[in-house]
Order: sequence, then C-alpha cells, then structure tokens
Amino acid sequence: MDLIAIQQLLGHAWIATTMKYVHVTGTHIEDAWAAGQQRAAARLEGLRR
Repeated sequence: MDLIAIQQLLGHAWIATTMKYVHVTGTHIEDAWAAGQQRAAARLEGLRR
C-alpha cells in the first residue's frame, strides 16, 4: 500500500506522523519521489511534441 494512502486512511496531517507507525526503508521516500519526477517529466515531454 502506498504511504500516502496509509496517511490518508489514518487521517494524519503529516507524513512524519504516519512514518512513526509504519516502518519504511530509508530509501522508500526518495525512490517514490524520483519515480514521480520521472512520470512528470514523461508527461511534460509528451506535451512538447
């Protein structure tokens, strides 16, 4: 399950609060951020053409 989905499910305002309850690997957030950046770049590239 996605960490943001868990945050919303628990009703937490801050992701840091959710991370106290969910054990996340050290690179999970960075990996998710990088993947999101790649998806955004691909979408923008599609608009350029």
